[in-house]
Amino acid sequence: MASRSGPTSVAARGLSVVRRVVRRFVHSRPVGRRRSVVRARYLLALVLLLPLAAVTDAVASGHPGEPEMRQGRTVPFGRTAEYAGAAWRLVTFAPSAPRHHLRVRTGWTAVYVALTVTPRDDTAGRRIQTCAFSVADGRGNTWYPTGVLVTDIRRQVEDSATGCFRHTGRFLRQPILGGQAQNVVTAFLVPKASVRDLALRVLVPDAAPAYLRLLPGTDVKRA
Repeated sequence: MASRSGPTSVAARGLSVVRRVVRRFVHSRPVGRRRSVVRARYLLALVLLLPLAAVTDAVASGHPGEPEMRQGRTVPFGRTAEYAGAAWRLVTFAPSAPRHHLRVRTGWTAVYVALTVTPRDDTAGRRIQTCAFSVADGRGNTWYPTGVLVTDIRRQVEDSATGCFRHTGRFLRQPILGGQAQNVVTAFLVPKASVRDLALRVLVPDAAPAYLRLLPGTDVKRA
């Protein structure tokens, strides 16, 4: 029968080795004072490692895969998803030449994004104020908002905000009230070759799952 490999067996072997060495020290013959001191130090280090090895073994034998807090939830375009006490829906995901007078390196394009977010109550409205946006492709490459482009799309989306809050003045921001939908906009500069593989990620600290992965519509083509 094939031997079992993986984190669990590795941790178990490590724990077994530590235990054998400790027993060897305990049952060995007396030696000189200096060597006794060195041996005592090694013994202390090994004793301290025992709990660590046991914990490693327990963790390795636990549930496989990523913990829930590290996982993301994928949501098809146009669907509404509950996350961090709020309802989220991607409305626009549009690759386009930058509408702002911005020098863009060859092979790159702008992606303009709009979504709606509706907190379930005022507590959720306060919680999601710290939300963060990014876009990522299937290989794990990630890009973050380009602020100078956000003003372009904000002019076209009524009553929109550039984050998970509501504007109450030119520079004032307040939590979104419970039950009220808020239009949110953002924009990115990305390589054209990655556009078809992109998805919008919404992250609220300490929420579970860790983030939402909102997919664009199937009509998104190479820009």
